[in-house]
Amino acid sequence: MKITGIRIHHVEWERGPYHWRDGIMPNGSTARTALLRILTDEGIEGWSTYSAGANVEEIKYQLIGEDPLNRERIWQKFWRNLRTSSLGLAVGPVDCALWDIAGKVQGAPVFRLLGGMRDKIPAYASTVTLDSLAEYMALAETCLEKGYKAIKLHAWGRLQEDAALCRALRELTGPDIVLMYDASSMFNLFEDAVWFGRRLEEQDFYWYEEPLDHFNVTVLARLAKELDIPLAVAEATHGGPWDALAQIQAGAADIILTGPLDAYKGGLTGVLKTAHICEGFGVMCAIHGGAIAHLHAACAIYNTKYFERLVPETYYGPPGIHDASIEIDSEGYAAPWDVPGLGYEVDWDWIKTHQIAEES
Repeated sequence: MKITGIRIHHVEWERGPYHWRDGIMPNGSTARTALLRILTDEGIEGWSTYSAGANVEEIKYQLIGEDPLNRERIWQKFWRNLRTSSLGLAVGPVDCALWDIAGKVQGAPVFRLLGGMRDKIPAYASTVTLDSLAEYMALAETCLEKGYKAIKLHAWGRLQEDAALCRALRELTGPDIVLMYDASSMFNLFEDAVWFGRRLEEQDFYWYEEPLDHFNVTVLARLAKELDIPLAVAEATHGGPWDALAQIQAGAADIILTGPLDAYKGGLTGVLKTAHICEGFGVMCAIHGGAIAHLHAACAIYNTKYFERLVPETYYGPPGIHDASIEIDSEGYAAPWDVPGLGYEVDWDWIKTHQIAEES
């Protein structure tokens, strides 16, 4: 089997107002993503969602003529060229699409090829940033009604107001729901990060995510020593498995975040490498992101505990690309479909009417 080409379908749709923490420009009401297709001479295609940014001709240069089942060879080709290219933005989606091909060839879901640690995993509800405490409480109640047993806050990045939100959420959920907090690297001062970490400890939060500048390993190591609550770090850093190793050895990480579609993390192949490094140090490897590739990754590896389900679900998933990632059962578990590959169902009529560009 040989790779003969790629196609990238860029689509957009209306999802309603959307913003993140203070200081990050609102994204507006229009969402955009892309569907990457890797084509082969045997008619089997590999699919993955794709955020764009890499040079298509460079992607083709690395792929055309390769056997898509030689994933490690292709991964190394991409990775060895990151120094002077934008391929770091493509290696994740490309690798996921290659695993999709492998699953279709083998007739098995990708998580089983990756290791098959479990066939379902608890999902946590990971919020968008909302405008008021009341909105957060309403969203949390909805999540609990759906069966979620864990919730992660993306808040405003305001010390006092975020602390009040965390207290209110704990009062709402009671002691048995797992809570996490993601600062999105908001706090610039060590003292502020310590103060807020203490507030999270008072409310028995499970982890404290990206509290400070994510490249400042020195201050993160200081913070990890100062606090009891585990720090979850490395979501936005580059370097994939090797960065994870550096963070752990520096004492900056209690939990490493990685994701198969994150820039410069290395796709599903990179997730496996990162998870094995973390396992060697007894460190949790938490999967960041809520796409279907993330669900397969979370079900495949030993040292992770949750799947991140972004809520409200309609903010993130394109209506014309369906998969198991937005489904949870009454006990709060998510599970990939038992179908070959990653398990995408594509409404090509929707793609046609919402496509804004196509690259090949």
